[in-house]
Amino acid sequence: MEETDKLLTLENKSDNSKEQNNELVFSYLTLRNLIGFSGLLLPVILSVFPRRPSDFYGFEPSISDYFYTDRGDILVVVLCVLGTLLITYKGYNWKEQLLTFIAGICGMGVAFVPTAKVCLDCQDSVHTGSGGVFDFITGKWWHFAFAATFLFCLAIMSLVFFVKKNEDIPIKSSNGSLTQKGKRNIIYKICGWVIIGSLLIMGIYFIAGWKFKKIPFVFIFESIAVIAFGISWITKGQTLLPDGEHYISKRIHKMKGLL
Repeated sequence: MEETDKLLTLENKSDNSKEQNNELVFSYLTLRNLIGFSGLLLPVILSVFPRRPSDFYGFEPSISDYFYTDRGDILVVVLCVLGTLLITYKGYNWKEQLLTFIAGICGMGVAFVPTAKVCLDCQDSVHTGSGGVFDFITGKWWHFAFAATFLFCLAIMSLVFFVKKNEDIPIKSSNGSLTQKGKRNIIYKICGWVIIGSLLIMGIYFIAGWKFKKIPFVFIFESIAVIAFGISWITKGQTLLPDGEHYISKRIHKMKGLL
């Protein structure tokens, strides 16, 4: 019995050591990168080699319209994963946590409250035009509200919370040049305003009732906004412009050390 207690104590110490070295704890950098890459790859995965022919040069009119194609399951799964990751993301204060929570809920709302069914022949999809999971709030305007809130929250994350100053990480070095943090802040601001600009352009498009024959106008600007959001988050995850050694290099060096 005494020997068992000693083994358990040693095991607990080992786990504590791993947690301190971030081997067991799911790190913020990993979570941010997963969120970023999910957004970054979404329009690419949806638009590559769809089965259904399209009048929009092979694309659907919007990302949401892929719900009614053979890529519908991919759209729903990625949005649900993205929503879960955003809800899981705690941030540094309650405001940041609330913002990502709302974004996560709205991301799932985009998946569960699909846009209006406009295709005449949607035989490649397992989804019907009955309104998705929550058919009592079905309709394109509910869908647009979820999508716009989702992107707006992520724009605020980039423009307000990602650019916050950290006393331990200066914006400029002693010689006046920008540090990696300073460079990342520029990317956050560009990405945030790109998302806002894309939302405004799409809003004008719908209000004005513009029609562009064969040009997937909404898909283009949705993709720009989603890619901007993805770039912002992988930058926050230090895939771009990291402080010190890149995490991939660290992992390679660690693997070499184990060989």
